[in-house]
Amino acid sequence: MNTKLQVPIDSEVRDGLELRAKELGFDSAQAYIRVWAKSEVEGRKIYFGEPTIALSTKSDNRYEKAIADMSNLRKQGKLKTYSTANEFMDDLK
Repeated sequence: MNTKLQVPIDSEVRDGLELRAKELGFDSAQAYIRVWAKSEVEGRKIYFGEPTIALSTKSDNRYEKAIADMSNLRKQGKLKTYSTANEFMDDLK
C-alpha cells in the first residue's frame, strides 16, 4: 500500500533538490527521495558520486598520455574490444 508523506520545505531547497535529482538521472526529486528512503529503511548506504580527487600534474599527464595512446590504437584497429563479458573472460585465460 502506498501512502503520501508531505514535508514542508523551502522552495529554493526543493528546486535545488529537483536539479540534483535530474543530474543523478532521476526523473524527479520524489524518485530520488524514494530511493534514499528505501535504502535507509533497509539499512543500506548509497552513494551518489565520488568526491573529486585532484591528481598531481605528473599523474594527470600520465593518464592523458594513456588515454591518447588507447585512442590511437582504437583508431588503428589495434585495440582489443569485446562484445560480451564472456569474450573478455575467455581472453583472460
